[in-house]
Amino acid sequence: MRVLERLWPDISWRSAIIVLLIASLLVPVIVSSGFFFPYVVPRNLFFRVVIELGTAVLIWSLCFESRELDLRYEPIFWALVVFVGATFVSAFVSPARTHSFFGDFERMGGVWAWLHLVLFFLLLRTLREEDWRQVLNGALAVSMFVSVKAIAEHSHLARSSLLADSVAAAGPSTVGNSGLLAAYLLFAVAIAGYLASTSVKHRLLYLAAGGVNLLALIYAENRSTVIGLVLGSIIGGVIFATLSIRSRRRWIAPSAALALACLVASISAGIRAFPSSTLARRAPMVLQRLALTNPAGSDESRTMQWRAAIEGFEDRPLLGFGLENHALVWSAHFDPGIYHIDTDVYDRTHNEFLELLATTGLIGTIAFFGIWVAIGVTLYRAYREDMLSASALAVLTGLQVAYATFLIFWFVDLNSTMLWILCAALIASRANPRGVIRSGVEQRGPRRAFPLGVAFASAVLLVAALYTEAYVPLRANQALARVDSPRGSVRETLAEFSILSNSSAHQTEHTPIVMSEFLGSLRPRFREMRRDPTENRMIARAFAQTISAFDREIHRDSLNDRLYAHDASLLMEAATFFESRSYLDQAVELLHKAIDLSPRRIQQRLLLASLYNEENDYERARVVLGDAVKIDPQLGEPRYRLAEAYLKISQSDSALVMLESSLRLGYVGSPETYLAMGKRLEFSARTAEAATLYSNYLEAKYTRAVWSGPGTIDKSVPTSDIAVAAHLPLLYVRSQESELAIKTAAALAAFDSSRTSIVERFVSDVGSRRRLRWVARNSLLPCESIRASRSGDSIALGACGVFRRKL
Repeated sequence: MRVLERLWPDISWRSAIIVLLIASLLVPVIVSSGFFFPYVVPRNLFFRVVIELGTAVLIWSLCFESRELDLRYEPIFWALVVFVGATFVSAFVSPARTHSFFGDFERMGGVWAWLHLVLFFLLLRTLREEDWRQVLNGALAVSMFVSVKAIAEHSHLARSSLLADSVAAAGPSTVGNSGLLAAYLLFAVAIAGYLASTSVKHRLLYLAAGGVNLLALIYAENRSTVIGLVLGSIIGGVIFATLSIRSRRRWIAPSAALALACLVASISAGIRAFPSSTLARRAPMVLQRLALTNPAGSDESRTMQWRAAIEGFEDRPLLGFGLENHALVWSAHFDPGIYHIDTDVYDRTHNEFLELLATTGLIGTIAFFGIWVAIGVTLYRAYREDMLSASALAVLTGLQVAYATFLIFWFVDLNSTMLWILCAALIASRANPRGVIRSGVEQRGPRRAFPLGVAFASAVLLVAALYTEAYVPLRANQALARVDSPRGSVRETLAEFSILSNSSAHQTEHTPIVMSEFLGSLRPRFREMRRDPTENRMIARAFAQTISAFDREIHRDSLNDRLYAHDASLLMEAATFFESRSYLDQAVELLHKAIDLSPRRIQQRLLLASLYNEENDYERARVVLGDAVKIDPQLGEPRYRLAEAYLKISQSDSALVMLESSLRLGYVGSPETYLAMGKRLEFSARTAEAATLYSNYLEAKYTRAVWSGPGTIDKSVPTSDIAVAAHLPLLYVRSQESELAIKTAAALAAFDSSRTSIVERFVSDVGSRRRLRWVARNSLLPCESIRASRSGDSIALGACGVFRRKL
């Protein structure tokens, strides 16, 4: 308390709010183990608790002191309220209402998150003029800690990459994601610039802090932030030059910004033109990434999401699918081309404006743009009333341009968005420095019941919010983390299922999926656990709880095809454990529903085909896999699965075509499939075709290194592949392809350097036309001597057994 009294001699409600606001700025450094999504959940829960406490303090101060709230001159606040109102209406009519209101543990977003950001703005507007510097200095101090950690991470990664002769990856610091880190540091640079423009005494110190944050931002290697920084600098420089008509140096800022833009553009162009040059190797990695951006190649995953968002907007143009529901848009307008580039799971558009267009419709998007309009109007008003200098106006305007540019390629996140709200409140404080708290008429006589009722109601709401939206999700999240990464026994992990199944937390999208995956991991022990009555009951209860969790989640989010697919996978495991076909029938129904919701997604078709295969219904599996191949003929896995189905129904020629095409497309499946196909070809005296299949298989799996070097394969090689490598040259010998026999023999030496002498002897014999001693053999390995000596070489013994029967 003495420390607080020294900092704020008049300890009051305002002091409590300032302490809570400064505490909220610690969000980017709050990381705790034991959480599911440890970089997201603890900091969001912390921020919400702090804001709820601050709001309660503000309400109590208005109830028990002669003060009142005056929001008449707060366009930014009302714009935020209108936006939250629009998202509320959108969420209310959303097909996934709960998810839209509360989000999930991966993002912790939704209407509830935006409501806290609005309350954060309101609390910031209670600050007096002298309070702002403390808050801004606190934000800058936290950013310095984050930046120093990011720079240290980069230095460590750079040293490691030099030793490993690789490229240094971007360090995420305490934020957990380098792209979101860059957005946070963008605001940190702007805050340092603003403080430098308003404080002559500490200007150099603030500029130095801004330089550290800028260096960390560059090391974050985020292209969109660099583009935003350049554009924001140009706009800010032009504004400063235009308004500073009396300064002879007014053109320095825009000239420096323009020079920076030209430097970035020229270096990027040089790298793009000469990607292997010294310039390309020594330029900052972020410029290398910027130069090699390819919207039609590796970066096409972003544009795919943009197209899906536009198509989703066309489906529900007025109110959209609800906040946090881009996954539904992506399911409905899935592009299978994503399989060639990236993961097929996306819950963000990576363009905040298009995402809002699809998830909140025209109403929400217009309301969001209204916030930016309100910020611009407030900036103009503050400058017109001489509350902002030209330099401060340039910094704050440039920041808005930079952040808007970032949002074209990314999305809102608590770490950076809370600083956007802070800067918006700072801008509002310049236009209306008196704040939103006014001294009311002193009350005389007995206190009215209305303020007391409001105070009591706010206390009840605070307790309810802290319990239902802080403690309950906290407990559920930690239980989910213990299931996702189990450290105890199976019994202890399954005990967490009861917590999850009885929890009233709203962030439940991952809950049944994680529970299902844990049960799937127990499949090898199902037979053993069935024999134990205690474990049998325990697993049966866990299945029931997980199935119930899926039912609840599907009811909340009925258009999410991935939920149906994961539920079907769980039911397939249940069918195995309980030995009941009824579960398989339910799984088939769910998978058909998933296919109807997202007809161009491949996973559920592959899962349905595997179910049919387990039921020996190979004809249906073939039909399902044929549809999967038609969806995207350039995908290798569906072709491989179709080849397996063809083998099951003895259509070898069709299976061979599918296997060869899947290998050409870069997909390599289980060795047993290629062995089965190859043996059929050899039994049919199609030796050359069998040799070609084996050769393509080894080359697709291990690249051309199996034939031409580097001499050894530096990874584990299964016994079946060693068997193929020892068998393949002999097939070419029988086909009188001596050159290919010699070439392919190199694979055995690459897999097992101890066989080099055998390979050399084989090459010598074939090169000298002494092939007869090898024609009748099935392997280059000395299988007879290995078996006779009962050698401890289990790998060689196993490889000999693969082709032991005479073909």
